[in-house]
Amino acid sequence: MTHDTIHNTPYAIHHTQYAIRNTQNQKLMCGINGILYLNNFCSDRPAVYFENEIRKMNEAIAHRGPDGDGMFISYPVCLGHRRLSIIDLSKEAGQPMFNEDNSIVLVYNGEIYNYKELIPDLKAKGHVFRTHSDSEVILHSYEEYGPDCINNFNGMWAFAIYDFNKNLFFASRDRFGVKPFYYFFDNEQFIFSSEIKAILKIRNVNKANQGKVFDYLAYGYKTNNGDTFFQDIHELKPAHNIIIKSDGKNIPVFSRYWNFSQTDKKEFNENNISGQITDLIYDSVKIRYRSDVPVSILLSGGLDSGIIAKVTDELISGHHLNEEKVTAFTAIFPGFIYDESAIVKEVLSGLKNIDSVTLSPSGDNLTAEIRKFIYGMGEPVFSTSSFAHYMLMKEISKHGVKVVLNGQGSDESWSGYGRYFIGYFLLDILQSQPHKFISQLNAISDKMKFSKKFILSQLFKAILPRRYGSYLRSKYSENIIDCLKIDLIKDNYTYFKNPLYSKFSNSNLSSYMRYNIQYQGFNQILHYEDHSSMQSSIEMRSPFIDYRLMELAFSLPDKMKMDNGVTKKILREIFKDKLPPSVTENHLKIGFMTPFDNWMEESGTKDFTAGILNSESFNSRKILIPEKIRYIFNNKKKYPKFPYWRIINLELWSQIYGINNL
Repeated sequence: MTHDTIHNTPYAIHHTQYAIRNTQNQKLMCGINGILYLNNFCSDRPAVYFENEIRKMNEAIAHRGPDGDGMFISYPVCLGHRRLSIIDLSKEAGQPMFNEDNSIVLVYNGEIYNYKELIPDLKAKGHVFRTHSDSEVILHSYEEYGPDCINNFNGMWAFAIYDFNKNLFFASRDRFGVKPFYYFFDNEQFIFSSEIKAILKIRNVNKANQGKVFDYLAYGYKTNNGDTFFQDIHELKPAHNIIIKSDGKNIPVFSRYWNFSQTDKKEFNENNISGQITDLIYDSVKIRYRSDVPVSILLSGGLDSGIIAKVTDELISGHHLNEEKVTAFTAIFPGFIYDESAIVKEVLSGLKNIDSVTLSPSGDNLTAEIRKFIYGMGEPVFSTSSFAHYMLMKEISKHGVKVVLNGQGSDESWSGYGRYFIGYFLLDILQSQPHKFISQLNAISDKMKFSKKFILSQLFKAILPRRYGSYLRSKYSENIIDCLKIDLIKDNYTYFKNPLYSKFSNSNLSSYMRYNIQYQGFNQILHYEDHSSMQSSIEMRSPFIDYRLMELAFSLPDKMKMDNGVTKKILREIFKDKLPPSVTENHLKIGFMTPFDNWMEESGTKDFTAGILNSESFNSRKILIPEKIRYIFNNKKKYPKFPYWRIINLELWSQIYGINNL
């Protein structure tokens, strides 16, 4: 390990300022850590104390960056970084990174996909580049534009900057929260990290946020309100910045820099909207191949990943990518009702530049992996799909893969979740075109294979206040409410906030979709995808989460996205001649389905579950009624919709993280 001492720095307040960086060339990943000390807290400690604090945090997230271990210590700021070298693999591109005169320091996790387009303007303004990294683009952009620099970025990011000339700490998270940024704050210090477990290494937090716990148990929600499952640990909301000035007050100032309201002003050419969408999709995929390591694809039998594979194939044929071949990884489950291997094979038959690798994650050693998985996630996760995703990432990592493209974000912005969106869609039809209500109802039933009773129940649910509708589902469908202590329900029922939009309009579908992305469902998907992939040192990139595509999608009339039982309507039309009908004409949205229920019924797993439900810790829970839960677990056929996974996940999470207030 080398020590690079920076001499004669007027901004090194109490200690010699130095950077420590390990540049061994290993496998790669990214994570950031840091502590900003406030009100002279710990100012009398030796430099080695601060180094040890950051080292503990870095070690906790070593899986995010086995390639490099960097830190920077200069009271009151201490920064740590674990590196995934994807763009510019040189040691000069390591972090923490400094500007030319060492007055600004950066730690950063993510990718600025349009960094190449930003360099000429910055050079024209006099900035000198020492690397070819997007990290240095952030540094020079901040020098030139201050906190407004993020408005120029297209990508996913969580970064922190300390400006010694201004004694200012500045941190930012990308528009949709693809990259995590957790923090703890009190009068003494502001601690932040890419993962909660790093904060816990230096701050003992063993109490759960009971509002989060109730929302999770009762509804299955992990709402994006800035709180986490840990009391006093928070996450920076997507599209938000933090600024802390060392002015004696040390008060964090939070500001939103981007909102979906901007999409209302987005203009599109009705005569060539298909062309605009196509151009943006192709460009979004293309810039996500910017990498100095190979990029792969996660391919299912769905429309979204099929589009990415087809666009990739055409970009290679047109010599618009450096790759000659790209590998597509597919999870298949032979004999499983939702196995998509036949559709995937049909898609691949038309792609000459895509190599295929099929993987079959199994339930072998499930009980051995599940504790490691739950610790790795940091917080309880919604469904068993997250565990299957984690196992799939472990398999993909064995092939030496570091970057994978997926289709995440398309369903949320182009109306792909028919099951959850149809109620809001029909509510709009009922208010704006009531004469078409019956024909739309029939078309939905025909295309999506839902019963009319179910469809009308979704309409009723859309009319109800969101919180009340969720409560009714949890009580009468899932049967979980009666397993919770009344005090937990009474104290936390209002924690979940109802959406703030009018139901008496014809924009319920669009409003709910925006709400879902910014507040409710999307956040929990991004959380498990980041954490499960990072556990295996894989970076996920999602072309459909490009903010330009998102803005365009929400500027279009809803009928272009959902109409007559067809979801993602315009995407299907654009790619109908590029992908097989088994993809473009398949209206049965199933998501990432795996035979997890079968795994859970294996004898070893059943014994493991029984051990959890009969454990001393489970029986001592003050928020649950253990005997009712055990009865339901022993009579699963009577309670097919009970959230079994959530009970197991929360109990193991509580044990693993030593939670003592549940």
